[in-house]
Amino acid sequence: MTTFLHPFSIGKVTIPENISLAPMAGTSTCIYRTIAHEYGSAFGVTELVSARGIRFKESVEISMRYLRIDPEKEGKTGIQLFGADPDDFAYAVPCILEDPRLAAVDVIDINMGCPVSKVVKTGAGSSLMIDPRLAASIIEASVRAAEPYGKPVTVKFRSGWDEEDINAPEFAKMCIDSGAKALALHARTQKQMYRGTADWEVIRKTKEAIAGTGIPLWGNGDVTDGISAVAMLKETGCDGVMVGRAAQGNPWVFSEIRAALEAADRGEDPAVVRGNFTPDRKTKAEVIRRHLIGLCEDLGEKTGVKEMRSQIACYLKGGRGTAEIKNRLMTAGTIPEVEALLDEYASAE
Repeated sequence: MTTFLHPFSIGKVTIPENISLAPMAGTSTCIYRTIAHEYGSAFGVTELVSARGIRFKESVEISMRYLRIDPEKEGKTGIQLFGADPDDFAYAVPCILEDPRLAAVDVIDINMGCPVSKVVKTGAGSSLMIDPRLAASIIEASVRAAEPYGKPVTVKFRSGWDEEDINAPEFAKMCIDSGAKALALHARTQKQMYRGTADWEVIRKTKEAIAGTGIPLWGNGDVTDGISAVAMLKETGCDGVMVGRAAQGNPWVFSEIRAALEAADRGEDPAVVRGNFTPDRKTKAEVIRRHLIGLCEDLGEKTGVKEMRSQIACYLKGGRGTAEIKNRLMTAGTIPEVEALLDEYASAE
């Protein structure tokens, strides 16, 4: 009998449930991973961090704003690195794991899926999918570097470079042969970026290709609610769901997904939980406030308020009657200004 909600094991690390927040630049900060965890995400990965940057500076300090973790509050956690030189990873991984602020991280994750041109043009991110030899060398170097610290290495990648080069199943096998202990597959190509529809059939074929290895696979792409989470698990056979853009400004999606998986395990239609976790304005305003304060504690008030604007836009997206106050929030420059506008937003319920 299929169990939809279950633990997800990465080497010796056991994640209590198979629901994860995807790593996203600008979104998967420490404070947001903490909020997402409170609403049901069992695992989260940091924003991507340059392995070369750590090696070049001979320190994690310059990247600390992206690396910061809080395992007691955010649950199981991974730190994600990107780069194109195995030596950079061989240096960066021990540098991270020997830092007392970071040593409690559960997993080292390698980004081989970022489609953004400034990453791809350096030979990193999804460009590694067209250079599997280099990708294998990077994974092997990372595994060797992490092994003395008892930390597993995972890899996140895409379906392929373009529609003519869908190589995720073969790439997945290479990752496992190179020592990866779990995989995450975003079912879009590099050329698609974040457009179009995710091809779940590629996830299914990739899961079939690695059957018998004991290595689990996160499915990523177009999981937007509880119904789609159940559908992905059912249609692809993947081991867990990783939620990206649908979780931006919407940590409540994890509560819905968890409830939907539980409903499916009881033999119920997962649609029974739809709409049960939509927050009222007061709740949403309080979460936005927490998110803002957390960012400002890490980045300082000026930078934190500025970077929070894109997140506020996500929280208020599609809300009825929110356009005017959202525009005002986009120009607020201090914590008190934002808080006053949030109070106004909450009281207009």
